[in-house]
Amino acid sequence: MNQQDRILVNYDNARAEYAEYGVNTDKVLEQFDNISMSLHCWQGDDVTGLEGLGDVESQNLVTGSYPYAAKTGDELRSDIQMAFSLSPFKHKVNLHSMYAERKNPRNDLTIEDFRNWVDFAKEHGYGLDYNASFFTHPMMNNGFSLACLDKSTRDWWIEAGIDSREISLAMGKELGQKCFNNIWIPDGLKDIPVNRYRYRELLIDSLDKILGTPYTEEEHQYAADVLEGKVFGIGTEAFVVGSHEFYLGYAATHNCGVTLDTGHFNPTENIPDKLSAYRPFVRDLMLHISRGLHWDSDHVLIQDDCLMTIMHEMRMGNLYGDVAMGLDFFDASINRVACWAIGLRAAAKAVLASLLEPVNLTDKAEVEGDFTSRLMLMDEAKNLPMNAVWEYMLMKKGIAIGQDALAEIKKYEKDVMATR
Repeated sequence: MNQQDRILVNYDNARAEYAEYGVNTDKVLEQFDNISMSLHCWQGDDVTGLEGLGDVESQNLVTGSYPYAAKTGDELRSDIQMAFSLSPFKHKVNLHSMYAERKNPRNDLTIEDFRNWVDFAKEHGYGLDYNASFFTHPMMNNGFSLACLDKSTRDWWIEAGIDSREISLAMGKELGQKCFNNIWIPDGLKDIPVNRYRYRELLIDSLDKILGTPYTEEEHQYAADVLEGKVFGIGTEAFVVGSHEFYLGYAATHNCGVTLDTGHFNPTENIPDKLSAYRPFVRDLMLHISRGLHWDSDHVLIQDDCLMTIMHEMRMGNLYGDVAMGLDFFDASINRVACWAIGLRAAAKAVLASLLEPVNLTDKAEVEGDFTSRLMLMDEAKNLPMNAVWEYMLMKKGIAIGQDALAEIKKYEKDVMATR
């Protein structure tokens, strides 16, 4: 039996098995087609950017020395396109301002500095998300940007933040898809601060200046502001100005949003639980999905319990299409395109698994107080033939399956990446 025949037989059997649990797999596949995932461009070049700034201190630690990192925008876009060819999602590309391809300073950028990216997205029907890069730049002042004690440093980065909103809105309008403007800063201290209030008051003032003119309701169709917090960082172990609590409070009182990076919390925190806790109180919510093996280690995404539970919560809260989703990890110890492909496919499998859950039965049991049935059905559902539906979906979309996907990555590495 050839691969196609095997997949069709397996899918017919899976469709019948899921139907016994009240799940229509054909409708699930239709639902999946409307779900998008944003891919972080910075995995492809180890968060280097295209500015050519030389030897500048980085606030992001990337480990490994696998060859063939992208060096130009064209190489990066080629690698992204390869990764997308192995993914069944609707796609967006998440850009940092350090990936502008004209030599303008970061505090004086426009959408035209990203024209190649916009044209690339337009050609393929992708959306774009955006981030001002408040790191790896000569204007960082002892690791500080928007919360720096020096006013000239803050003012410079405030200009960059204001530009980021204008760029995001322009990208969203031109592509007809909402562009999420994410703000993350590394500002903090290695050892115990004397006055935490001082730094947070400065950050409030900076954010007020950047976000002072809210998007109109019409503009909000095309752009949204989200703030990304963190527990601590390398070199900011004692104090991070932009903590989760700080940004949640700011967002809830300033009509903007929050980004939950799944690697930015303590390892024992229940990250999936935060979706239903945050969403009722903030205007916009974005996920940066990573695998924090030991806190913010940014490992490549795989199908672990945290990922599967996140997508279950997304499904149960009707959050697909409401909460933006993007990947955020970087690993230079293995093929960078493979990192993207593995992460995209893992996220897609988790989304598909959530849509295939027989929640019509488990949720009914919970409402009725039949917790015995709830637990048994939840556990039995884990062994339903999800992979048969996954392979059928990939076959329908013309995407490589199983080891064939690995072979395509190996071929791309040999034919394209190794020639750089």
